[in-house]
Amino acid sequence: MNGDQSSAAGARPAVSEAMNDLRLGAARKRLAESSGQEDAIEGLREIVANFLGSEEMGLFRVDRRTETFPVFWSFGIDLAEYDLLHALGEAGLARVMRGECHVDFGARERAGAMAKAQAFVPISVADQTIAILAILRLLPQKVAFDKADMELFKLLSDEAAKPLFGPTGHAVRGSDGPGMRA
Repeated sequence: MNGDQSSAAGARPAVSEAMNDLRLGAARKRLAESSGQEDAIEGLREIVANFLGSEEMGLFRVDRRTETFPVFWSFGIDLAEYDLLHALGEAGLARVMRGECHVDFGARERAGAMAKAQAFVPISVADQTIAILAILRLLPQKVAFDKADMELFKLLSDEAAKPLFGPTGHAVRGSDGPGMRA
């Protein structure tokens, strides 16, 4: 390998890191500059679609009083066929409730509606999970999640609650939330 080839090969990780930094910055800016809950939800949809490669997602509120997870908003999924608890399983739910992202790397190979789930991202306020973002089937051009995606999951987990639900995580316009379907 000549000097030009080795320096070009060494530059690839730096370019990749710079692209990831730009992606994280754009996502952070989109959430921070949201003008209200509806705009924050649209921002979340844009981030998941454009940066994570999925157009099937749902946002579920955590109701600790009833120990349920009512859907707050969804895009591209049939809620009649989706059960968050079944998709996550007890071990996955425990991880997400502790504030950890749960990524199912084998979901693409399994069949059935529940097998579509690819990732579950806790949306947290003060280290408490108040909602769960479920990201389902990936677009055909997106093969799998990678290290950069994990960084974006962390950003969403830490920074999406305030624009979506207010600084305390409790403010919800309307009784069912935007996009709620029966």
